[in-house]
Amino acid sequence: MGLLTVTGAIHLNEFWPQGQSDGDTCGVFLNLTQNPFKFKPNPGAAAKTTHVFDTAKVKGKAVITATTGRLKVRFQAIDAPELHYTLSNLPAGLTTAQKAAIKAINREFRQFFGETAADKLRTLLAQTGKQVIPCTVTTAVDSPGEVFDMFGRFIGDIHVKIGGKGINLNQWMVEQGWAFPTFYSSMSATEINTFLTATQKGAQQINRIWKHLQKSIGVLNQTLIFRGTGVTPNPAQDIGPVLMPKLFRRLVDWTVLNKAGVSADSFHTFLGKKKDDCFLTKDFLLQGATAAPIHFLDEFVQPNGKITIKPQDLVFREKPSTLVDANGKIITSF
Repeated sequence: MGLLTVTGAIHLNEFWPQGQSDGDTCGVFLNLTQNPFKFKPNPGAAAKTTHVFDTAKVKGKAVITATTGRLKVRFQAIDAPELHYTLSNLPAGLTTAQKAAIKAINREFRQFFGETAADKLRTLLAQTGKQVIPCTVTTAVDSPGEVFDMFGRFIGDIHVKIGGKGINLNQWMVEQGWAFPTFYSSMSATEINTFLTATQKGAQQINRIWKHLQKSIGVLNQTLIFRGTGVTPNPAQDIGPVLMPKLFRRLVDWTVLNKAGVSADSFHTFLGKKKDDCFLTKDFLLQGATAAPIHFLDEFVQPNGKITIKPQDLVFREKPSTLVDANGKIITSF
């Protein structure tokens, strides 16, 4: 397996409550004149500079913002409680009245611990005493098409130094109990096992997400809304029941569509139509993606809403993305 390394910097003011970055995404700012992307095809090979991402696009949008050099990074293997999630992928064929009904209900919904998770990450980075923190982002891949998700986000691990000590921010969030592990089929067994170990540590933390993980879907708390930026964190008021974030996002989508009269499905039926395909982690580790039996997320949520699986027990199949160059040609090699 090859290794892609990116050198850049994190801006502290991006994180909530100063900015809108949450506990599992952030911008990494690059200087393309300093050759930030380096790839080595195997552990024994020398790392070589690559420029294939400089003007690359996913779905017509540049993965690096030209004016700022900002690369949006999604922390691999973790899912922090949502800070601001809204239904954005509307069904096709909606009437004007249905769109208006959705708009009247749709909000930037958040989960308990969403604010605190983001603020704890910001507080950790603030220990550097800097507003701009040097970092590296790594991802184990063999081809450029494996680097970005369908939203054009770089999927990787972010590494910083605080007090002379190297810290993997992804692992730190899970170990501290501020984020759930969330595995995808692009991950190696070694990577998954690393985060399973981190999960064991996080589950022992007091008054963190694991002690409040919901065992049933329940009803969306529509009073929990993104409070915006520039507000004061209040961790004492940010404690309460928390769903596995992927299920929370599905619950938001269903609730909005249901209350707007667009969907009459039960949540269980709605979830089944989403076709969130996955493997059991134990099967994936034993058999790999080609041989492990395929499941769907709705199999682990009963019609009465009871959840029969934990976040670390599933490996979701990666949704494909297409990375193209400035001329629209698919990028196939580094």
